[in-house]
Amino acid sequence: MLIEYILFSLKSLRQYKLRAFLTVLGVMIGVFSIVAIITIGQGGKELILSELGRGGTNLIVAHSNQIMMETRQDKLDYLTEDQVRAMKRDIPGIEDVAPEYFLSTTMKVRGEHKLIPVLEVPANWFEMWKLDIVRGRIFTEHEVKSSQKVGIIGRDLFNSLFGGSKALGHQDVEVEGTYFRVIGIMTYKLKLGPWDLNNALILPSSALQRLLGADEIYEVLIRAKDGVSVPILKERIKRHLLKLFSDREGWEVTTMDEFIQIVDKVTDIISIVISSIAAISLVVGGIGIMNIMLVTVRERTREVGIRKAVGATRQNILYQFLTESLMLCLFGGIIGIGAAAGVILLIAKVMDLAISLSGGAILLGFTFSYLVGIFFGVYPAHLAARLNPVEALRYE
Repeated sequence: MLIEYILFSLKSLRQYKLRAFLTVLGVMIGVFSIVAIITIGQGGKELILSELGRGGTNLIVAHSNQIMMETRQDKLDYLTEDQVRAMKRDIPGIEDVAPEYFLSTTMKVRGEHKLIPVLEVPANWFEMWKLDIVRGRIFTEHEVKSSQKVGIIGRDLFNSLFGGSKALGHQDVEVEGTYFRVIGIMTYKLKLGPWDLNNALILPSSALQRLLGADEIYEVLIRAKDGVSVPILKERIKRHLLKLFSDREGWEVTTMDEFIQIVDKVTDIISIVISSIAAISLVVGGIGIMNIMLVTVRERTREVGIRKAVGATRQNILYQFLTESLMLCLFGGIIGIGAAAGVILLIAKVMDLAISLSGGAILLGFTFSYLVGIFFGVYPAHLAARLNPVEALRYE
């Protein structure tokens, strides 16, 4: 009996191909939006979390939160290199530390000036973050201590300055009147904060300090020893910083696990909000299907009367129109899922991302299509089933 309903529905839809296509368009757009958003959001979330977790969950970041709150004229709490070294010595459980210097300055290349972010870091910073070099090498501990004028450059910045030149080791950039030789190019990195490493210059921590005479440290990367409780070590670091700065809570200490949890929650909320907005188009598509089905019932009133006259029951008529509504929605869902799969594959190929359409997203698309077909098809089907056969036969 179900097959008969399906065949009858297909025959009816073939008679009005254009109208059927326009009817399923709303459902198609809704399903496409939901499936694409969920898939891309999940893939992006996994990519971000993998980037954050590259260095391991035993990383802790301590940074001065006054940078964002106070002006340059205010006195800020900062650390010196001696104090950073003392942290490693005096706080039990610390494996390694890496102070990070941030500077936004003008770089000059071939007579052209460009405002860029500059990071000044020690040699162990790359290993702690598990950062990769696509070409060249990182600077050594000896080069840091001897203030060698070398640097690592982001991939996008290198391409924009030197046109993707394959030669490396002959490019110089001028920063604060001093020339630095580019010895390495960073692999592409996601922009997870205010600093875009793809467009940044990374220098040895001693280089610009001597040029500018500044040694203020506002952020320190800390790695816990194996087997040490990271939350306990975090509390030790907070107590140590409170003692240094007379109990002023000017420094924030955050573990990598906390960063990951924050990103996890934020991406989930964003996905839910955007998916909810996309679901509105699915509801609009469902309303369109209900409207068309009501018109269809009116157009086929005489047909309903003839079917009832030859023995069709109310249940037969109800299932017939409900099946037609479901077929419309399922067609829209299939087309929407197919379109989403195509767009996702294109994005993955163009942006070189490991994103693929999941079985859960496909199931969700079909489920939404089915529920919309049922919800918005019941009322028109119910009206058709309740038609009086005598009145329906008289209808012109």
